[in-house]
Amino acid sequence: MLWPSLSDYKYTSGRQATEDDINSGAAVFMLQVEGKNIGKPINILIPQYAIHIDQETGEKTNVIIIQAEETDDSQVIGAINIKTDEFIAALKFEFELLGNKKPSTE
Repeated sequence: MLWPSLSDYKYTSGRQATEDDINSGAAVFMLQVEGKNIGKPINILIPQYAIHIDQETGEKTNVIIIQAEETDDSQVIGAINIKTDEFIAALKFEFELLGNKKPSTE
């Protein structure tokens, strides 16, 4: 599987995601409590290549990270599956971050 160019993807970086970001495909989620946004951006490189590792099955999925936010007790990553274009939201520890240089093909 060839990795796509990061420039092909919209993303949200350095701020909370908004509903407009989600509607445009630049974000996957909004962290909210009682309708108020509570997420704070995580200081990681966005967009970047990564591998999501399913904690139940061990399945590895190549993704592009397009969003990263945290609350007091969790860090959540928003990503896009490069094979299916489906959105993924998962905890940060479930991802192997690969940076912004295109990984070599497997």
